[in-house]
Amino acid sequence: MERRFELDSLRGIAAIAVLLYHALALNSLTLTAGLSLKPVVGTAANLLVYSPLHGIWLGGESVWFFFVLSGFVLTKASMRPTFTWDAYYPSRLVRLYLPVFGAVALAWVTYLYPHVLRPEMDQLLPVDDPPSHLLYDLTLLGGTTTSLGVLWSLQWEVVFSLTLPVYLLVARRHPLIGGAVGVALGLAGWTWNNPGSMYLPMFFLGVVLATQWDRVSALLAFMSSGRAWTHVVGVVVLALAWSGLSSYYLLGPHLGSAARIGTVPIVLAAIAVIICLAQTWPPLRSVLSVRPLTFAGKASYSLYLVHLPIVVLFLFVLVPGPRAAVTAIVVALTVAVAFYFVVEKPAHKLSRLVGARVRNLGTGSTATT
Repeated sequence: MERRFELDSLRGIAAIAVLLYHALALNSLTLTAGLSLKPVVGTAANLLVYSPLHGIWLGGESVWFFFVLSGFVLTKASMRPTFTWDAYYPSRLVRLYLPVFGAVALAWVTYLYPHVLRPEMDQLLPVDDPPSHLLYDLTLLGGTTTSLGVLWSLQWEVVFSLTLPVYLLVARRHPLIGGAVGVALGLAGWTWNNPGSMYLPMFFLGVVLATQWDRVSALLAFMSSGRAWTHVVGVVVLALAWSGLSSYYLLGPHLGSAARIGTVPIVLAAIAVIICLAQTWPPLRSVLSVRPLTFAGKASYSLYLVHLPIVVLFLFVLVPGPRAAVTAIVVALTVAVAFYFVVEKPAHKLSRLVGARVRNLGTGSTATT
């Protein structure tokens, strides 16, 4: 499978949305209230919360995008002729864990500056606690503390990565049954607040999409014809999908207590549609192939891991507000680029080296026997 840079770009856009989510919500009582579907004051605030403009700073929904993309990309990677399971596991774990180690160390550094809560912070989103239970955070599988809040999602990323063969088996042999079970588990998870049932089925959506990609791409082949009407279809479908990402905020005030469980399927359907459009509709592929966006995709893991302690730091260095938000965004982007070159890129190279070594050992032992 050739590398799809448009998928990298989608991951980069999602990481930037998470950065904006934390920077805005941690610095604005008004926007924090809007995240709970409470009324907000002002035209700008209402547009940011209760319109499709919310798509640029979605938090949880952007992480769900990561989950579906991981399912899709890892499944496509498993279809390569050179793929072997004995090489996959050590390579994948190195790829995930080494940047986490670096991010936890960076979080410790940010806490060298005293984090003394002010009264005006009480109603903001909870800020990170001082780094504690270091080994607990680094294992990921048992859950995490709030020392580096974004690690919560890595727990499910690791679980999915370890159980990928099960996902593939179900998706290839029983995609419809597996999909139905996934939907049922997901809805049950959101109903009874069980994180495993909430998030692990999201990866399955990406897995099924990848295993059925030949059919999906054939069905959407007309989108690459270049005809004017296909561009109209593309624009309309993309606009609907973009709105679907923010459906919790667009429909939530009207759905009451059923807002979250009622909009999760809409969000996931929107994510699947965007992934399909990104690979089949040339205008969107062109936009997503520009170098700044593809680089954002390459550095997205770094940005996701390092941004939150930096955003929290500037709540204390400055005071919560626009200046702290803008400063944190600029610094987080800068640090993420440095982290990518110093930590993540070498970790990625090491993971490929480890995978190649294991693969060669397996080939050698097979040849010997």
